[in-house]
Amino acid sequence: MSPRFTRRTLRTATAATLAASLLGITPALAQDTDTDTTAGGSSSSSGKSGATGSPGLDSFLRSLVVNSSQSSVATSGSSLEALLSSLRLAGSSEFRLSSDLVSVNPGYPKPIDESITTAEVISRVPESDRVERWTIASPAMARNVEVQVMLPTDASTPAPMLYLLDGVEAGRVSEWLGPGEAETFFADENVTLVMPTEAMASMYSDWIADDPVLGRHMWETFITEELAPLLEAEEDLNFNGRRGIGGLSMGATGAVHLANTNPDMFDGVFGISGCYSTMSNVGRQTAHITVASRGGTLENMWGPFGSEQWLRHDVTHNPEGLRNMAVYLSAANGEYNFDPDFDYTDVPPSTITTGILLEQGAYLCTQELDEAMTGAGMNHQVIEYTGPGVHKWSTFQPQIQAAWDTIRPSLY
Repeated sequence: MSPRFTRRTLRTATAATLAASLLGITPALAQDTDTDTTAGGSSSSSGKSGATGSPGLDSFLRSLVVNSSQSSVATSGSSLEALLSSLRLAGSSEFRLSSDLVSVNPGYPKPIDESITTAEVISRVPESDRVERWTIASPAMARNVEVQVMLPTDASTPAPMLYLLDGVEAGRVSEWLGPGEAETFFADENVTLVMPTEAMASMYSDWIADDPVLGRHMWETFITEELAPLLEAEEDLNFNGRRGIGGLSMGATGAVHLANTNPDMFDGVFGISGCYSTMSNVGRQTAHITVASRGGTLENMWGPFGSEQWLRHDVTHNPEGLRNMAVYLSAANGEYNFDPDFDYTDVPPSTITTGILLEQGAYLCTQELDEAMTGAGMNHQVIEYTGPGVHKWSTFQPQIQAAWDTIRPSLY
């Protein structure tokens, strides 16, 4: 099917696809069509997307994604805002994720050991020439936390520390050492890389309550009060007194929040495809999707929406902490770069749609923070809107050089 889409149809297609994938709303069409169609149908009480189990609908959604992803960023943004407005009109607070977008990791929750009362280094195990896995006893997390550390190139010369935060999956092996190619990228840089692991869906935040699925998350306290002093006391790391922090996606959100609320600790920060508002429509749903997509309960993170903790994590509300540090932010516009030589037949529409949705949201969130900083009289931030791209490493990775170039001078 190769229907001709008008600009109005592109907007409709985006909204219909997002609704079907995230809200469990089934578009009126359940078979291929060339007509200009709007989203319709009703919510599924089971939360399962209507996109599953229907080849005709699957084909229709795939066509919508292919065509709608080629719209301008202005159209993409307006489509996303329109969907969120529809959510409010329907009387809902957050997206109800379809079952195919929820993934529960059986490795969580991590066992809690309340007998841990002192933060200390339990072990350092080499994993490669420069990378070690450190095990840290954490009273805040009430467990031993593993952190991957890439040693500086020259132990005789003082070096800064750069904390690198992962996205929502945040596995036992940092993606900065995988698709991020940190060992290659930083091969000649005299810097200590610090990569906390297994922070899945945490937002790198202190949660107000333990979650029955995700467990205890107290990452702000762990990173700033427990981990940092231990690292800086190690003579072979030869710390020069300067710190940077950066991340992508969820890690970008966490990095910018940590930098903003701890301005005396960090000298530079970067965020790649993150969201920095919690109180805006997009920011609220981004936080919800991050937590709910891994089976967590949103209220366990910051309490009811609008609480003091929700406001505290909204960097756009008060970006003052970023005033005196180097800042780099980037986002793509959510247009999908389809490879004509790749067969997308078996790629679920929800996978493609989620990548579009999240990057469109990141674009809007980046604009919000840029405007907030500018409105506060700041003009030192470096902001890059990189054009076509969706929420995946092929979009993130090319921005690492620009991010490092921006914050590097502040660390030496």
